[in-house]
Amino acid sequence: MNLQTDKSVVTTSVALLSGLALLATVLFMVAALMGVVNSVAPDDGLRKQASVVERIKPVARVSFEQPKPAIAVKLSGQEVYNKVCAACHAVGVLNAPKVGAKDQWDPRVAQGLDTLVTHAVTGIRAMPAKGGNPALTEANIRESIVYMLGETGIKTEATPVAADAPK
Repeated sequence: MNLQTDKSVVTTSVALLSGLALLATVLFMVAALMGVVNSVAPDDGLRKQASVVERIKPVARVSFEQPKPAIAVKLSGQEVYNKVCAACHAVGVLNAPKVGAKDQWDPRVAQGLDTLVTHAVTGIRAMPAKGGNPALTEANIRESIVYMLGETGIKTEATPVAADAPK
C-alpha cells in the first residue's frame, strides 16, 4: 500500500469518528434541553403581573385622618436654641440676627417680646414658622428667644410661660 493512501484512510477515519462524536454530543444536549424545558411549569402571567404592580405602585397615600397631637416636651430655651435656632442664628443665615450681635437685635426688641414671639411662631421673611420645627410650642419659642436675648446681653422682662398655658 501506498503511504499517501494510508494517510487518507487514517484522516478519513478520524474525521468520521469526530463527526459521529460531535453528532452524539449534539443529540445528548438536545435530549437534556428537552428534559429541562418539559420540567418548567408554564407561565401563567402572575410573575409578570406582580412585577408590573410593584413598578407602578404609588409612592404615597392620601389620608384624611386627623393627626395625633404632638406630645409637648418640656425643653429649656437653651435646648431649643441648640436644636433648632442655632442653625441660623449662630451664623446669621439669610439675615437672621446673630446671637451676640446686639445691634441686630435692638430694632427687633424695640417691637416687644410678644411681637418677636408671634413672628417666630408664624414665620417672618425667610424664617419658617416655629423655626421649621412644628413640634415646638409657643412657650418653647418664647424661652428660646429670651435665651438668645440673654446671650446677646439684652435683659427682658419676660416671665416664664407655663407649659399648660394657652397657645
